[in-house]
Amino acid sequence: MSFLAPLFLIGGLAVGLPILFHLIRRTIREKQTFSSLMFLLPTPPRVTRHSRLENLLLLALRCLVLCLLALAFSRPFLQTTATNDPSQSGAKQTTLLLDISASMRREDLWAQALRAAEREIDAATPADLLGLYAFDQRLVPLVSLEQFKALPVNERKPRLRQALAALKPGWGSANLGRALIAAAETMEGSGHGAGVSEGAHHIVVVSDLAEGSRLDGLQGHEWPKGLAIRLEAVKARQVTNAGLHLLPARPEDEDAKGGTVVRVRVSNSADSQREQFRLRWEGGTTNTSALEVYVPPGQNRVVTTLATSLESARAILEGDDAGFDNSLAWVPPVAETVSVLYIGADAPTDPNQSGYYLHRAFISTRARSFDVVTKKPAELVAWASGPMAHELAALVCASALDDAQAKIVRDLVASGRTLLYSVSGAAAAPGLAALLGVAEIKVQEAPKRNFSLLAQVDYQSPLFAPFADARFGDFTKIHFWKHRQIDKSTLPREAKVLASFDDESPAVFEVPVGKGSVVVLTAGWNPSDSQLALSTKFIPLLFSIVERSHPERVAPGLYGIGDGVPLREVSTNRVATGQDWTVRKPDKKEVKIAAGSLFEDTDLPGLYRVVETGAQFAVNLAPEESRTAPISMDHFEKLALPLLKPATDQEKAQSQEKARILAATELENRQKLWRWLIVAGLLFVMGETWLSGRMSRPVPV
Repeated sequence: MSFLAPLFLIGGLAVGLPILFHLIRRTIREKQTFSSLMFLLPTPPRVTRHSRLENLLLLALRCLVLCLLALAFSRPFLQTTATNDPSQSGAKQTTLLLDISASMRREDLWAQALRAAEREIDAATPADLLGLYAFDQRLVPLVSLEQFKALPVNERKPRLRQALAALKPGWGSANLGRALIAAAETMEGSGHGAGVSEGAHHIVVVSDLAEGSRLDGLQGHEWPKGLAIRLEAVKARQVTNAGLHLLPARPEDEDAKGGTVVRVRVSNSADSQREQFRLRWEGGTTNTSALEVYVPPGQNRVVTTLATSLESARAILEGDDAGFDNSLAWVPPVAETVSVLYIGADAPTDPNQSGYYLHRAFISTRARSFDVVTKKPAELVAWASGPMAHELAALVCASALDDAQAKIVRDLVASGRTLLYSVSGAAAAPGLAALLGVAEIKVQEAPKRNFSLLAQVDYQSPLFAPFADARFGDFTKIHFWKHRQIDKSTLPREAKVLASFDDESPAVFEVPVGKGSVVVLTAGWNPSDSQLALSTKFIPLLFSIVERSHPERVAPGLYGIGDGVPLREVSTNRVATGQDWTVRKPDKKEVKIAAGSLFEDTDLPGLYRVVETGAQFAVNLAPEESRTAPISMDHFEKLALPLLKPATDQEKAQSQEKARILAATELENRQKLWRWLIVAGLLFVMGETWLSGRMSRPVPV
């Protein structure tokens, strides 16, 4: 038996009072007065060793009443097996998130993480639910909550330890925000688990909590009720960490002698204890020996190197404690050829025609070259059946088309390309209607006036997005001498007007066609129609058209871990074999993939090679992984995370004591033994009263 208020048992000492009263000799109630004793003082009876107990039954009743009262006030209850351990009073549901990003490769961080995970597994009771998940830029379930629940109780912990033993950190970047939200949604979707007590739903994160961890979506996120997040941080002894990152090439960095300028950024963590590093290259592609680089803590330095050959290279940073991010792979940039079809009858050398300005607007760079193919409308039928038609990135048309020609152009657009169509006059209406898939479009020349201006421009559209900044969005300096008015009621229902003239007629509108779209300009850019070709807006507009269907590809050395790599782009100007291609990874393993497909098995940093074409591409760590200084807990609190702070030994002891008291109180409230003790005490009081009254009656003479 246990007691909620054991101090009241001290009241049991009052049982000595009846005994004391029984030992005291009392005066006799009946008194007889004698004249010879009237001058003597009365003397009370004294306790002497000759005193003896009398009326033992009455004494026992009075003692029992006092004992029962003391027991009742101490609130006794019968202890059961279920409440011997407070931790068994309610089951818990825990989602264990283990960080496997590249920064966890430092020192013994992974060993610390495994020990922390083992402690969580050991602490789980048979009634608990425990799910094991790994995360970098994505959440990977190892033993989900549903799988754990489906396993027999004796197989649960061995299954968790087996999954833990097969796990190791990778090379990806950490997205802690996405992992926490996904884990909370998974836990909420499982109904928090049957039999799990309220407030016992925990997400335990074992991570280095580096500054480079992305916290996307955490600000203002609505967490499930009763969920608590506990952050178990693992710490490195050596805090110095510097990283090496490749920067994209710039046109101004091109060397006049044909060499390639390679820009590398060296970053130093905010808590670093070193400032001096050395950068060297391997691979024989540079003419620079090892460079001394001074980088203060929390700052970056950009180092430029001239590559003198077309071979791949590897940069290595020396003088750093953590070596996981001290090297990067580099391959020389390969020019990408972008084909643009111009449909027009004008000569590209005539400065009064549209084609003249179009050929000069697409400026080639070292990384991207443009091939503008000019075809007359009558040549489309023969040209569209050739192989070049499938390599098109975009189309531009400034001539009227007949129905057959419009059908060919429409098929090219429907496959995923963008067409810029300039309405040359009312005669272009039938071809435009066939191109847009409507029966008729009414087109007429606008009334003659000095000039027209663009009055309304939709800067939210991708076409005009480059001009969304107020510094670049002024179109009032572009005068349109002539333009065509189109009846809006004859346009397709899905047409969207992107810009209008000051007479409220559409200037630019877009119509989706299959996977592509047609952007219609109701004026020309040749000098007789407008000043558009001579303005600073013309080239960005044309590049927006190309980017719609052919975005600029990532430089071969700027792919990150987990990025998809289009093999056709890295194998530019190489002919596919028509069979599967083989990609050799940095660890020499080979992966088969369909020719020209997207290669997504980029889980290792280093150089990848397409065996059939000889093309190479480099995959490097994400720059944020080098930011290894720990995130402060204040930052997590500002994000309003439902944090469960790690308790000290004293707090744990207090929590266990509080849980024990709550469990005992709940059990005592159910049993309520004190009521029966009070009832028994009343019965004994009644018996003692009756017996005392009976024994105090005078004895008849």
